[in-house]
Amino acid sequence: MATALKLSAEPKRPNVRMLDIDQLLPTADNLRRRITNGSVESLAKSIAREGLLHPIVVRPHPSEEGKWEIRAGERRWRAAKLAGLSQIPAVVRRLDDEAAMAITITENLQRENLHPLEEGRTIQAALDQGQNPKQLAARLGKSLGFVLRRASLAGLTETWKDAVLVADSDASRLSVAHLELIARLPAETQDALASDDFAVIFGRGFPTVEELRRIIDDGLHTLASMPWGLSDEGIDPVAGSCLNCSKRSGKQPVLFDHEDLPADGGVSPTDRCLDPSCFDRKHAAYLTSREAALRSDHPNLRLVQVGYQKIGDATTQAVGDRVTRLYQLRVVKKSDPCGTPIMQIDGPKAGALLHADLGDKTERNGTHATAASATEGGQPGRGTLTLAEREDRLSRRRQAFVVKRVEAMLREFTAEAARKVMGDMAVRRDEAARLFDPLSLLLSFGTTTRFDRCHDEEAWQQYHQRCAMDPTDRAVAALTEVVQIWARRLSGTDLKTARAQARDASSIAAILAIDIAAIEMEAEREIPEPASWKSLRDHQVATEIEKPGSPDAPEHASSDDSESVPSSARENLGDKPRPTSCKRTRGKRGKRSRAKS
Repeated sequence: MATALKLSAEPKRPNVRMLDIDQLLPTADNLRRRITNGSVESLAKSIAREGLLHPIVVRPHPSEEGKWEIRAGERRWRAAKLAGLSQIPAVVRRLDDEAAMAITITENLQRENLHPLEEGRTIQAALDQGQNPKQLAARLGKSLGFVLRRASLAGLTETWKDAVLVADSDASRLSVAHLELIARLPAETQDALASDDFAVIFGRGFPTVEELRRIIDDGLHTLASMPWGLSDEGIDPVAGSCLNCSKRSGKQPVLFDHEDLPADGGVSPTDRCLDPSCFDRKHAAYLTSREAALRSDHPNLRLVQVGYQKIGDATTQAVGDRVTRLYQLRVVKKSDPCGTPIMQIDGPKAGALLHADLGDKTERNGTHATAASATEGGQPGRGTLTLAEREDRLSRRRQAFVVKRVEAMLREFTAEAARKVMGDMAVRRDEAARLFDPLSLLLSFGTTTRFDRCHDEEAWQQYHQRCAMDPTDRAVAALTEVVQIWARRLSGTDLKTARAQARDASSIAAILAIDIAAIEMEAEREIPEPASWKSLRDHQVATEIEKPGSPDAPEHASSDDSESVPSSARENLGDKPRPTSCKRTRGKRGKRSRAKS
């Protein structure tokens, strides 16, 4: 506060002197944007007509004898030089560095059309020089939160700063509130939001502040949901523990919600990790260690992801090739014969050992109806599955096997394999080869790359390069691109999607000359029909035969037997076929009548 008293103690009428214009030097710590020639020329014309109405503020230059340092009014000084003035009025003050910086900041912040990035950079410069945030806020007449939020704008990455300053761009339309949400994130997270030409931010239109907040929060993880110990230093020795990390919202309560800072110094339910890349590295390391520990006792351990949320690059590299993706996870007891030991890779239960029914064991063809069977033709709560339902389930499991096998082949598909397929097309005579057209494939399935939000030259460069390619090379590139899409279409198969994906796999196999019949035979060997089904079929055949009116029904069950029945009996029966139980009933009655006699 000593500086504030010093400034207020100066006389109300400061000492204004006429100083030689060549003895004035601009200060090096004025962080305003480059002064444009247009604004200087316009002001110079006004000064030439009316003179300089407002004096500038100077102090004795701290390093050059006989010179004056301009603390406020650099643009007026430049315009006066351009107007041809030899002297200009100046308020001379004896200021230390802190007080001088305070005057420059105040003068800059009071300018019209001040850009938020300039404002944030100016405030951050004052904080970097050691000014107390609370004292600076009081001097500026602003709240502490305002000062710290504005100062955070200086932390925007160069990618964001450059984009914001491009006229008429999407980023230039972002408000200060938008920019403050982005600036409070680590540089790695900001760069992730700016990737693919800011597609994450503007891919679905221009976001409101709340929509941007949701977009950012969707990519963050709460500390309460992390499966590892927050004080564990060993998961990532470089990053250290999550509890002591500065890249979490609880460590910056002024920039984030106050509820993120709990009273006990631990973590609150809303405390978030602000560095998804660091989270991804820790997550991958944790899953790798947990898988090694669990697989020693459970060699048939399966890795499972519930849903289709995107997982990080480090996690994908560590475990992605071994993950089964499911829409829904059915957890069972360890003793359940249909149970498989699994380790979930996502959510709060990541790394934990569970047992789940994945629908890939022979017992799943068996007896009990579940909620899943209702979607496959069964009736929930009915008890035993019918033979038709079991056969349908077996068919879907075999189809899922085929889909997974074809997907694995597509994942290993290379440009050389695509070239071989294209070479074989010329000699093949099947329908798929006759209809094959790479351009139609691209128009139907698309590619893995999108340029609809890009404004650089990369797409046009690729276009011109491909125009110069040999037609066969273009066809190979197109097929390779589409195969990646096909692999995504076949990923994450389960009993609900197996039938539709099996049709996909069959069509893909026809184009790529994959022996789908051999894979189907392998599926029959790997997932055989239970031997118990033979007795079920025999029982079903016998039941069908015993039905009245069946062509294979025994003669005593036929209506033609009425000819051998006495006419009185036929009259009593009304010429209707006799039930199969009549013979047994008559036998019992005969025994009773003989006993009476």
